Amino acid sequence: MPQCCSLCKKQSLHKFLDLGQQPLANKYPKPSAFKDEKFFPLQVFFCEDCKNVQLGEMVPRSIMFEDYYYLSSVNGGLVRHFEALAKELQDADFVVDVGSNDGVLLRPLKKLGVRALGVEPSVNVSKLANDEGLETLCAFFDEDSAQRVLASHGAADVIVASSVFTHLDAPDDFIRAADILLSEDGKLVIEVEYILNMINQVQFERFYLDRIFYYSISSMKALFARHGMVITGLETVAQHGGSLRFTLMREGAGTEAPELHDLIATELKVLNTTSLMDFGQRCQDLTTRLVDGLKRWREEGVKVAGYGAPARLSTITNFGGIDPELLPFTVDDSPLKQGRTSPGAHIPVVPATELAAFKPDVLLVFAYEYIDDIREKTGDAYDYYMPIPLVELHAS
Repeated sequence: MPQCCSLCKKQSLHKFLDLGQQPLANKYPKPSAFKDEKFFPLQVFFCEDCKNVQLGEMVPRSIMFEDYYYLSSVNGGLVRHFEALAKELQDADFVVDVGSNDGVLLRPLKKLGVRALGVEPSVNVSKLANDEGLETLCAFFDEDSAQRVLASHGAADVIVASSVFTHLDAPDDFIRAADILLSEDGKLVIEVEYILNMINQVQFERFYLDRIFYYSISSMKALFARHGMVITGLETVAQHGGSLRFTLMREGAGTEAPELHDLIATELKVLNTTSLMDFGQRCQDLTTRLVDGLKRWREEGVKVAGYGAPARLSTITNFGGIDPELLPFTVDDSPLKQGRTSPGAHIPVVPATELAAFKPDVLLVFAYEYIDDIREKTGDAYDYYMPIPLVELHAS
């Protein structure tokens, strides 16, 4: 296990979840690459001091993002999310989107006439954005790339990092880079998956090797305070099972949001070692229920297929030992994933056209927060189930 918390450096870590050996959740191998697939222990630790949650194993980011298969713009819900964010930023002079993927935020910013630049480490995905005319620097966001952007484009009055911050193995380095690029009264907008929601809703599938840290309001406040920054705004967003959008500014340029005190008091009732002790057992119980359900459907002749191949598919199927005999395939709208398989469990990933030929009775929806979009795409023709917990999904 790690010797100390990677954020506060205190020796106050406690392991509360062990998801076994897991592959890299965003790699989607073809059969020719199965023999080279790497597995790592996926163990989750809690820091009693700063209320940080982190993985014990840190896979180098260069391995993780050298070839990436996640495209934000194939997801209608995410497109609408970033269109709304772009409207909130339309008065900005220059926006830098860190982890800009295929330009899902750059696109609406460009339409609104906002000067914007993406910074995206994945070669294949950044090329898609540049080919579309959405200016993207293919690089990790660090002090070097921040200096390069500052020299070529000037200071940014807004830096956005949406579902990026949890992937970073050195968040202090990111903050130092942002300090270089951010204008004197600039804003840093960070969206992170909220660990409190993951615990309360038993969303263990959102733990995977791509994401090292799982933040609380407490840990975010402590981390940024070390760099002279304060949380000036906080709001909830629906993405990734319930995320938080933090707005941060330098001390003196902004004042701390007054609601933080009560919100932190609420999360501390759950984020403590005593409350987390039974979390691992609940995860095991829900996974057993899923596997038993799949086996029962198979025995009863109920045809099941998946919908969505997000990273959480890998965590669930590898932890539960779910293979193509229980789940013959899963549909995904990303052309980069189609014709490949899920990591580790090797569930085939196919386009939606396969549904007409297979005619499943049940769709196990792994991207369940977008159930309304999925029902519309599939003609509302199936019984739709969430995997964890295994319950039927209804239109919102």
